[in-house]
Amino acid sequence: MSIWHIIIKNSEKDTFDLKVSSSEEKYSLNTVQLADTPSALGTNIFRELRSAKIEPTDAVLDLLHLSLAIYTTDQVVSRKNYGFQEWSRHFKIYMPVASLGKWESAKEDLQKLLSFLSGDKWEIHFRLNEIIEGEQIKLIKRYNPKKIETVALFSGGMDSFIGAIDLLENKSNVTFVSHYKRGADKSAQNILYEKLRKKYGDKSFTNHQFYVQPNQQHERATKEESSRARSFLFLCLGLIIANTLDEKIDFIVPENGLISLNVPLTGTRLSSHSTRTTHPYYLSKFKKIILKLGINNKISNPYQWNTKGEMVIGCKNQELIKNLSPETLSCSHSENSRYSGMRPGIQCGYCVPCIIRQAAEKKSGITGTEYVHNINQNAPSQKLVSGSDIRAFKLALKRLENRPKRTIMFDILGSGPLPFENKEELDKYIEVYLRGMQEVRDFLE
Repeated sequence: MSIWHIIIKNSEKDTFDLKVSSSEEKYSLNTVQLADTPSALGTNIFRELRSAKIEPTDAVLDLLHLSLAIYTTDQVVSRKNYGFQEWSRHFKIYMPVASLGKWESAKEDLQKLLSFLSGDKWEIHFRLNEIIEGEQIKLIKRYNPKKIETVALFSGGMDSFIGAIDLLENKSNVTFVSHYKRGADKSAQNILYEKLRKKYGDKSFTNHQFYVQPNQQHERATKEESSRARSFLFLCLGLIIANTLDEKIDFIVPENGLISLNVPLTGTRLSSHSTRTTHPYYLSKFKKIILKLGINNKISNPYQWNTKGEMVIGCKNQELIKNLSPETLSCSHSENSRYSGMRPGIQCGYCVPCIIRQAAEKKSGITGTEYVHNINQNAPSQKLVSGSDIRAFKLALKRLENRPKRTIMFDILGSGPLPFENKEELDKYIEVYLRGMQEVRDFLE
């Protein structure tokens, strides 16, 4: 396993460098496009921010550059080539910031958060950003002419679509924030935004769609297939919009409790198959970090105690969710549908998100979603990669049979520690996990 030294720069005037041993790797990463220099990532973020007159504070702007760097680093260093046992990598990040004191106070929590999220070892080394004033966007005053009250993430998936409907039914003055890196992502978001405007009116909400795609053909880059650090970028994008509008604006991250906990289905799926996008520990750590940076927006997942099926049943516009749910996109690898001779953007039917989605559809009576594979009629062999998630669910469900409830908590803790204030809250984690797994059992059987 090689140590990767990642030097982050956000200006061509930044001349920072360091020497590394012959057994280590070094990679210089510019988070903004520099003149006549091939970029390590493609993005529309800075153009969109200026167009919308969004001027982040120094702390939020540093967080944006850091999130771009973390996401890009994750994508251009192959786990197979450079990871311990072809998984865990070791990164040392050298990052310029405007306030060393604030970032140093958050450093330990930040390193733990990133390691928890991606399964890698992250070491962050901050240095004072000495670039002259005017090189970065500066805050003059907060600008919220439309009096936005809430900012919510909108991925184009079923959960975020339900979250959007519930907010709009409550007459919330809301801004949605999306991230896309592929055509299928943006297409699903565009269709759903158009349908929501048709239903609730052109002025019912505003939205931002940010494109970020690391350049995996960049110098010395090696393609990494997983993208576990993407959620750090997504959270930061939403937080930037919320904080720039007003530090009192609530920031909503909508996701069902079963996916949020993402309990490893088998003992071999603790790392590579266990994502932690909205895990309660991850969100609590993120909140702690931003508070140390002086960012005070409240972050919440209002569906933490709901299964996906319960989210659908509880949606505040049943006609809309049942009609438009087939347009939402939940699949882990929807672009792969083209290998089956179908258009990109069709859900595979056999990955973990697809299985949980189909279980929710069965529970709520939703029909019409197109899948490449109907796993109840023609399931892929459990010996194949395409059948591995089905097999893992069946093994997990078998293991849950006749288990005492108190021992199930050890399974849940397999994906990480849980923040809770009392026994009742701890029991709620167990209950939402069991109800979510029962939905899957009902579907698979």
